[in-house]
Amino acid sequence: MGKLLKADFYRIIKSKLFLIVCIITAVFPVITTLLYLFVTEIMKVVETGTQAFNVGSFAARDLLSDSFLMSSNMGLILPIFITIFIGMDVSNGTLRNKIIAGRSRTSIYISHLISSCTISGVLMLANVLIFFGFSSLIFSYGHPIDQGELVRLLFFFITGLFTFFFSASISTALSLTIKHTAPAVIITVVAGMGLSIISSVVHMSPDLTNKWLCLIPSYTNNGFLASGYFPASSFAIGILSYVFFGAVITFIGLKLFNKQDIK
Repeated sequence: MGKLLKADFYRIIKSKLFLIVCIITAVFPVITTLLYLFVTEIMKVVETGTQAFNVGSFAARDLLSDSFLMSSNMGLILPIFITIFIGMDVSNGTLRNKIIAGRSRTSIYISHLISSCTISGVLMLANVLIFFGFSSLIFSYGHPIDQGELVRLLFFFITGLFTFFFSASISTALSLTIKHTAPAVIITVVAGMGLSIISSVVHMSPDLTNKWLCLIPSYTNNGFLASGYFPASSFAIGILSYVFFGAVITFIGLKLFNKQDIK
């Protein structure tokens, strides 16, 4: 397993595709923040009735609350990257060579899953931290940073990382069980956007205090900072949801991969 992990990480880090994703990771948060700044500057001179918009119309906290969504820019780019990269392992014969070399299919699958989760988590965390830092310099944070807020932020970042561990489990399963990359990419994107849409619709419910809604994957990172309601029990249920559904997807994907004919 150690050699497989080392080889998978080496191939990812050395690929040109990974370099492109790293550049996007660093550049997108800056561009997004500047776009919000541009909007506020434009709206300064536009009046709606008797009230004019100004820089205070946006707060870094509100912008941050949607950062970990699977339908965000990076939320779509990362699964596509993971799916394409694993698909290359299948299409160029590397996967077949690993099996010929005596590596078990289970270890190959788990190696891809671990490397995918790690890369997704690191890149997404870097993206959100850059966005958080840069937007906080441009706009006010928009909320008192007390002990309760620090705990909410901690919960937010942890559940955000689990969101993309879960997303990586979907990408890994599809990449290793569907022989063609294009359908795997399409299904991955549709799944991520679908879950985000479901979560957004559920967030319109008047009963947001129902902690069991957190069983819906991605629900816990859909605007909870803005709503201000996120107790420890909801955090625990949200993590449990990601772990459970991620494990189910991994189990099914591993079963299908072990039965697949590799040529």
